Amino acid sequence: MLVLDRQHFDHMTGADRALQTEVLDLFRMQVDGWSAAFAGGAGWRDTVHTMKGSARGIGLSALAAACEAAEAAPEGDTLAALGRVRAALDEALAAMEQFAAEAR
Repeated sequence: MLVLDRQHFDHMTGADRALQTEVLDLFRMQVDGWSAAFAGGAGWRDTVHTMKGSARGIGLSALAAACEAAEAAPEGDTLAALGRVRAALDEALAAMEQFAAEAR
């Protein structure tokens, strides 16, 4: 599964590099809030659901899949599910950085 589906991202943004930079910056700003929600415990499924939608919208396919799996995880698997989301998020952020570097 692609970490960042560039064709999807191009399609959703009209391949407008300025818009893509803005979208990626907005996504990065949301990450801090999402990370804080993970640490807080309650409400993490809502946070993961929001992250899933944002990730799908810009082609972060692997992150969206990890979020979807976490949403369906049983309560006893919360820490493991969030760990998988965090790992996928780290990969997504790295892919976004690579994309931004190539776009410069």
